[in-house]
Amino acid sequence: MSDITANVVVSQPAQLFTLARSFKANANGKVYIGQIDTDPVNPANQIQVYIDPENGSDLIPVAQPIVINSGGYPVYNGQIAKFVTVQGHSMAVYDAYGAQQYYFPNVLKYDPDQYSIEADKKFKYSVKLSDYLTLQDAASAAVDGLLIDVDYHFTDGETVDFSGKKLTIECKAKFIGDGKLTFENLGSGSRIVHPHMQSQTVPYVISRWDSNGEWITEPSTIISTLTQSRTQGYAPTVNDVDIYNSLPDNVKNQNLISHLIISNSSGIDVFYPKATFGSYESFKNNNVKFWYPRDFYGDMSNCIAFTAWDSTDYYHGNYVIGGSTNYGSGSGVCFYRNDGGVGHDGGVIGGFTPYRCGESGVKTYQNEVNGISQRCYNLRFIDINPIETYYDGVDLNADYGTPTERQHDYTLAQYAWNNLPTNHIVSNIQAYKTHGVGIFGDGSTGFYRDIYASYSRGAGIFIKGSGKNFKNLTSIQNNAANTPGENQIILDGANIIDGVNIINYTQPTGLAIFAPNSTVTNLNAPSVPSSSINIGNIEGLVVGNLIHVQPNLANQTSAVYLNVVNTSVASKREDTIKIGPGASEVTRYVISGSSPRLTMRENHGDFGAVNIAFSGTVLPDEAVPDANSYAVYWDGTNLTALINHGGVLTRQKLTT
Repeated sequence: MSDITANVVVSQPAQLFTLARSFKANANGKVYIGQIDTDPVNPANQIQVYIDPENGSDLIPVAQPIVINSGGYPVYNGQIAKFVTVQGHSMAVYDAYGAQQYYFPNVLKYDPDQYSIEADKKFKYSVKLSDYLTLQDAASAAVDGLLIDVDYHFTDGETVDFSGKKLTIECKAKFIGDGKLTFENLGSGSRIVHPHMQSQTVPYVISRWDSNGEWITEPSTIISTLTQSRTQGYAPTVNDVDIYNSLPDNVKNQNLISHLIISNSSGIDVFYPKATFGSYESFKNNNVKFWYPRDFYGDMSNCIAFTAWDSTDYYHGNYVIGGSTNYGSGSGVCFYRNDGGVGHDGGVIGGFTPYRCGESGVKTYQNEVNGISQRCYNLRFIDINPIETYYDGVDLNADYGTPTERQHDYTLAQYAWNNLPTNHIVSNIQAYKTHGVGIFGDGSTGFYRDIYASYSRGAGIFIKGSGKNFKNLTSIQNNAANTPGENQIILDGANIIDGVNIINYTQPTGLAIFAPNSTVTNLNAPSVPSSSINIGNIEGLVVGNLIHVQPNLANQTSAVYLNVVNTSVASKREDTIKIGPGASEVTRYVISGSSPRLTMRENHGDFGAVNIAFSGTVLPDEAVPDANSYAVYWDGTNLTALINHGGVLTRQKLTT
């Protein structure tokens, strides 16, 4: 294995690269990476970039520039890849024509290795585990540092009490065992560096993916992949409803974890946690941060969880920052009863990638545990890239299932089901090929920006509830399973949506977008038929084919602009204004030259009349090409009709 420590994902900061002044993929663009505060286009300033295979194998050095494909993703030999560096860096992004789109002099603003450097300074004062019989003995002797220099085999339920000491625990070896190991009473400011959890027993795992990375859907084929491995799949549980009843009893009953619990230890940092069929839990703590998990293969729990099973308090300041997790029967990261407050202090940030989780990539827990609501509020979820998760890529629901009264939380009388004020900030999410929904959520408040879902077997984006703001939603060939009634984008409440992109739409079963109560501004839906779009209101630019708008809210304005790429086809504009119940006005225009020209106004002032525009000049015969139709024009002071009766043209004066 390589000893290169690559900490930094090459990103913009989302891994989808877009143009600076247009919400479009930077197709065929180039990315240059260099030393901080330098021009990375200059080869003398460039630093080494690597591809992270994310399978435990060595990093692969690659040459610059990094190429961006037609979808906006960085690629190597035509394949989407995760590019990383070993340090903070500058970045320049250029389009296909050589014009600079972005320049970032310092992408991170900090050195990701500074924590290990500081930790190394401490270890001349550390005690070593190898000098003591038990981990508790070593912890009791430690003053400011503890070196785990030999593998420690723990017993299930073992607890180590650190007596409130502020320690740096440097782990050069593993914690090995089946069950739970608890660290409690670490002092604020403590750091655990490079911890590594590993199960004693090799578990039975399944793989739901074939050799080409495609989902296996036949249950018997999935069961045939059963093998004993800590790193080649995840251990099946009752959540695997399609196969669970057919599993051998020894697989059903394995219940295997290698789980580190950090308890009563607020204000600590865990750097570069690893797992070989293992997991981590912060229990009833504030301000606990997991930095850059790596070489992480999860067990039958959530890979990283922030929990509060028996408390009615809310917890804050808890983060996972960057890195990745692989497999695991639960979610990559799961939050229970966390509330970040007005500062949105807590969540997942920094380019985190959950890969092939047995549940969701990132999740906020729903409903109750032990009679106490575990719902979360005011967190931030920024720069997350879930890949091929079995359930959802990101699941931020608070309420799930049949409405029941919430316990130790807002009541249903205060907030209806799926309409809690969760108020999360969600940005730069790129869900790829999930088996469930790409991005799933609910709530009556919150902000979602730059949300991308591609090739999900379920809906790409499904957010319930009203009162949220969405900016730049992109769906690329979701509902890949072609499930009847499944839509690619579902926003069932009344929300404000600015920027929707439907890309490579192939007309599967279900709609491209279902947002019947929302206002949509700037819809880009090439090749999407009107029957596949159901939205309540459109404002601003619409690019695509015929769009069918279904306004159903009182006091709303709907404006549709159909901008046809083929300039030989006339562009059209249609405005619909609903004034109130029982009254509406429809105004129709054509684009004449570059300006809209009124053609008809219906029900102006609620008089039930139709106003039709006349031409101000004499019309030529070709102005009425359709049989059994007519047009009206002014000929001096005479109002005249040009009539096409079965292909025969006549002119009839209407007034003199």
